[in-house]
This record gives sequence, C-alpha cells and structure tokens, in this order.
Amino acid sequence: MSGRLVRSYLYVPADATERLASAPDRGADAVIADLEDAVALQHKDLALDNAVQWLSGGHHAPCELWVRVNPGQRGLDEVAALFHENLSGICLAKVSGPADVEAVAELLDGLEAAANGRSPVSLMPLVESAVALQSLAAIAAAPRVLRLQIGEIDLAADLGVNGARDSNELAYARSSVVVASAAAGLLAPVGAVSTEFRDLEEFAASTRRLRDSGFVGRSAIHPSQLPVIHAVFTPGPEEVDRARRLVDQYDEALAGGRGVVLDEDGRMVDEAVVRQSRRLLMLADLNHPRRGEEGR
Repeated sequence: MSGRLVRSYLYVPADATERLASAPDRGADAVIADLEDAVALQHKDLALDNAVQWLSGGHHAPCELWVRVNPGQRGLDEVAALFHENLSGICLAKVSGPADVEAVAELLDGLEAAANGRSPVSLMPLVESAVALQSLAAIAAAPRVLRLQIGEIDLAADLGVNGARDSNELAYARSSVVVASAAAGLLAPVGAVSTEFRDLEEFAASTRRLRDSGFVGRSAIHPSQLPVIHAVFTPGPEEVDRARRLVDQYDEALAGGRGVVLDEDGRMVDEAVVRQSRRLLMLADLNHPRRGEEGR
C-alpha cells in the first residue's frame, strides 16, 4: 500500500473561478476541482479551462490537487487536457466497472511516456451505482487506483432507498467498499459528502460513524466541514504515543525472531493488531509528503 492517507477532500465547482483559485488555502488536505455534477452543461468548457489554469498556477498551501472528470469520452478528453506535473489524481465519476478505470489508466500511461515518465497520477473511482457495487473487487484491482470513494446521493437514487443522513439502507454498500479496499490493498476508502454544513455536531457524529466503519477521511462541500473531519480523523497525542510504543516494541520483537508480544496491558499482540497502530501513525504523521515534495 502506498500513497498519503489524506483526511479531507474539498469539492469545488471548477466553473466557480474565484472559489477554485482560493480553495487550496482553505485548509483541506486535498482539493477536488469538480467538472462533473456541480457544473451545468453550458459551463463545462469554462470549468475545464479553469481547472487547467488552476493546475498550472503557483499554490503555496501544502495541498494535493485533484480533478473529478465526467464519464465517457468527455472525461478522457478532459484527462488529456488536464495532465500536468501538479495533478495529484483524477476522481472518476459514474464508474460502472474496471474498463472505465483501465481506459483512463491507459491514457495516463501514454501521456506520461510522452512526458518522459512524470510521477504517476493516481485514480479514485466513485462508487455510485448498483452496477459498481457488483464490480467492486475488479474496480479496486484496476491500474492506478489509490483508494475508493462512495457517492451516496447517486447510489441511494439508483438503489431507490432513503439515503438521508446515515440511514441503514446504505450500510451494506459502505461495508462492501471497505472490504473491497482492504482486499485489494488500497488505502482505506473516503467517506461520502454531506450537505449538512450548518449543524456541525450532526456532521461530526456521522463522520465518527464513518471512521468506526473503516473509512479514513471524508469529502467536503464546504470549508466549515474541514476542521470537523480533521478532528475526527486525527489521533490524539496519547493515542499516538501508545501506538508508537507498540509498533517499536513489535518491530524489536520481530528483529529478535518473535512474532507475538504483550502490550502495556498484558494482552497478546500480533501483526494484525499492530497494523491498526501503523495506520494510526500514518494519520498522525505531520511530516508526511505533500505535493511538491515527492519529486514531482
């Protein structure tokens, strides 16, 4: 498993020129310039032009830059126009199967070869339909996929269920995305956006439920949601210290030829338990690589 475990992705309509320009300074770990659902058809060309200029601009905030493209041929054309050394990844909307991902990955392979091997652009498919749910394993195993993201509004509409707040009707879909991600060795999946940006207590509660269900990070539609996401997915100092001691103890045991140790409470610990501590330390690492610091 590789890549930075981003906590927050802030969606911004790419046709909102000023909002897009200032988005990297709003505190998100990553910004997704949206060319798809948030942009009316008559503004698609403007949105693409804005996104291309945005990627070419100088951004001082340590923030990953992503773009959500449209499905089909329009999306492939957008990927070709967007390819840039500052592009961290592409969010793929309306993915129905691995072929949708493979087509974009193949295009990126060609673009990178022509550019003399720039750092690979990651892909993040959006799971938004019943068809995608049935193809999760193949989608997760497709080339360049870093992590999955669930799109609950579209998914609920496709399934014909109540997707409001945290209804149990989507529990199976959420669990399926978590399982598919783990089975494919991907980073943990990204939680769905919420239209709730005024009642931040409710937003925090739903974000904690996502965390407890195996998601790491969440997408946002408003900057006010970002501090809540970061608070939920950032471990406290005591958690970090305990995890670091456990990992150090286990690594020392492995070096000595032992695969099992006892933790501070006298409980048996093996690699499966330590794996959780390693993930916690990834979230807590304030010095993790940022855009511009990985040889891009």
